[in-house]
Amino acid sequence: MDRRLFLAGGAAALAAAALPAGATPPSQRSGPHTPGWHRVRIGDVEVTALLDGAMQGNNAFIQNFFPDSTPEELAPLRERAFFVEQGLHQPVGAYLLNTGRNLVMIDCGGHASFIPTTGRTLESLRASGYAPEQVDTVLLTHIHPEHALGLSFDGRTRNFPNAEVVVSDADHAFWTDPAMESRVPQGPRFIEAARRAIAPYTDRIRRFPHNREVEVLPGIVSMPAPGHTPGHVSFRITSQNQSMLIWGDIAHQTVIQLARPRWRVGVDVDRDAGVESRVRTLTFLAEERMLTGGVHVPWPGFGRVIRDGEGFAWVQRPLQFT
Repeated sequence: MDRRLFLAGGAAALAAAALPAGATPPSQRSGPHTPGWHRVRIGDVEVTALLDGAMQGNNAFIQNFFPDSTPEELAPLRERAFFVEQGLHQPVGAYLLNTGRNLVMIDCGGHASFIPTTGRTLESLRASGYAPEQVDTVLLTHIHPEHALGLSFDGRTRNFPNAEVVVSDADHAFWTDPAMESRVPQGPRFIEAARRAIAPYTDRIRRFPHNREVEVLPGIVSMPAPGHTPGHVSFRITSQNQSMLIWGDIAHQTVIQLARPRWRVGVDVDRDAGVESRVRTLTFLAEERMLTGGVHVPWPGFGRVIRDGEGFAWVQRPLQFT
């Protein structure tokens, strides 16, 4: 029997068996997904990944994003990743840490006023069992809109009313100093969003040195990763001899960038420094076999980095319930 006919016939038989005589199948549902969160433990620290949404770049954007690439080099990587035809799809997430003494956000998502398909972090946070009022610290990897606009959508309201905002000195200066404006690759729109995000917290911002590791909170250490922005950092969490790293934008797309970690990124302020930070961070993670999270890694937001030929690969941690 022709295989296609066999499969079609089997599907029809299953459909017929599932419905009573005279019944019609229910209409398909549409609309937004339910709020997303997923939780793991690192020693005594509870780490919750929160889904904020996603970003979508068109196909022309991919070539601009990876200026060292060619369409011929990109094609097999896209095929390997089962890419959507429309272009470069990137999840957007954030992380909540309950250390037992602090309730900490690492980045806090974006807002639909800037990227229409982002802005669900507060919804996901509440669905996970916490309230924004309980958060006492927000650690920022850098002040890009999809990482920081969750602080304040309108430049007046503190979405985390009791929180201190902690960011590297170089990143804070980059987004607030008028002399730096010409260095922002994305231009005035990004500058306005960054300033709007942190404006209500002016008297609650703590800055730390960007060029060395700093214990920003007990058990949480910043790791310099300049290039994407001058003060871009990752954060390492350690408890009970267990560790994990949460990166901001070491990689925006785990298949392409991990396979070709030395490709420069078009939106990096210092493209060469971005490559150096990416290779150094990925090498560290592969050697340590450390659990990792990142704002743009595949949902549900946890995995590990391994070596793969001349590059690296992302190994997703499956969704687990214990």
